Amino acid sequence: MRIGSIIKDTFMLFIITLVLVAVLAFAKEGTKDAIAATNLAAQIKAFNEVCPGYVESESIKDDVVGASAGYNASLMSSDDAVLRCKDASGNTIGYIVQCTSKGFGGPLNLIVGFDTKGTITGVRYANTPSETPGLGMKTTEMSFLESWENHNSDDVDNVDTISGATVSSTAFKEAMKLACMFANRAATMDGGI
Repeated sequence: MRIGSIIKDTFMLFIITLVLVAVLAFAKEGTKDAIAATNLAAQIKAFNEVCPGYVESESIKDDVVGASAGYNASLMSSDDAVLRCKDASGNTIGYIVQCTSKGFGGPLNLIVGFDTKGTITGVRYANTPSETPGLGMKTTEMSFLESWENHNSDDVDNVDTISGATVSSTAFKEAMKLACMFANRAATMDGGI
């Protein structure tokens, strides 16, 4: 009798689990499009913030990486991107580089905008990083992000970082150097530098 009770209970748990999995799968499928739309809207908003006048873009990552002699391609992740940005008239107005660097709490995913001369026009995070609460998270503050604007690859080493947040600041600066390198290559290809 006891074995029959165990089998019955096991079968009931299996059925309950199966029903819950089906409900979760249905909920995930039902929200997939809404989540994708929300993510796209957030990305377009960030693109507009870092590259004023942005209307559309085209990927030039392969061209830029190919033109980067001596570049260690392992520095760029598969999620990274180099985009040529265009305004409503179809004119190139700058570049957006999405790049990743390893911070203290995980990856720092940056979206960096540049004008056609390679000057930084804006910096935003693609997602909120998991940096050390307190000092490390200061790299997410708007005042810190805005301090990089109007700089270029020639003076990016001179931008003040967060004292006491060495790993986060170093990771941020390394990502900015990578972004500057790719923006400069893109601008050079387009005759802007």
